[in-house]
Amino acid sequence: MRPRKRRQLVSATLTVLTLFILWELVVLLSQITARTLPAPSAILASAWKDRELLLAATWATSLEVFFGMLIGCGLGVIVGVWVYASAVMRASIYPLLVAAQTIPIIAVAPLIMLWMGFTPPGKILLVSVYASFPVVAACVRGMSSVPDEYVTMVRTLGASPSWALWQVRLRGAIPTILSGIKISATYAFGTAAMSEYVGASAGLGVYLNSARANYRTDLVFATAFTLAVCTLILFALIAVLERSLVRWPEAQVG
Repeated sequence: MRPRKRRQLVSATLTVLTLFILWELVVLLSQITARTLPAPSAILASAWKDRELLLAATWATSLEVFFGMLIGCGLGVIVGVWVYASAVMRASIYPLLVAAQTIPIIAVAPLIMLWMGFTPPGKILLVSVYASFPVVAACVRGMSSVPDEYVTMVRTLGASPSWALWQVRLRGAIPTILSGIKISATYAFGTAAMSEYVGASAGLGVYLNSARANYRTDLVFATAFTLAVCTLILFALIAVLERSLVRWPEAQVG
């Protein structure tokens, strides 16, 4: 790990620990009830006590996120290339995709549940739809940023337009596409949990709804922290993938 990254990690960790310590002290020294605002230690204890159910819910949501991200990002790249390559698509479909990204998940989730039922495929579909939007935008932006001189060079050497599109434009857009995938990762677990909250038989959204119905504020916080940790892990994994893919062309050139 680079020194700069190490310093950032240490700084972020110390900040979180400081906030938790202050939170613990505020709860201990005030008259706030545990139902209103439980202490971090109480949240951790409750999560550990209920760890089997919490882990099972996390696993169910993680599977939905995995397949949803896989489908959504793949679809996003395909649609992004199509939009870039077609002036008609750029003028007609792309603005609609950008506008669709602004529709709240809570407005779309009930429709998906009505069409597909309270089954995992419905949750996967919702995650894939919302994961694809940032990837489409990033793909179009990344391919547009590749200098035209690169395409002209390979065309003069006999490359076909399709080869130049996939091998020059798309490969040059990989860093930007990965940035879009990281944006999708920040939505994925929240989208899956929201769809489960609307209706499902398993997952963190179901666990959260049960905790809310039973006035278990500690488990509500535990669910929120679990979603945050899962999102950070997914983001970190994509960042590792980004470093490995982006460094490869540099190593070849050098």
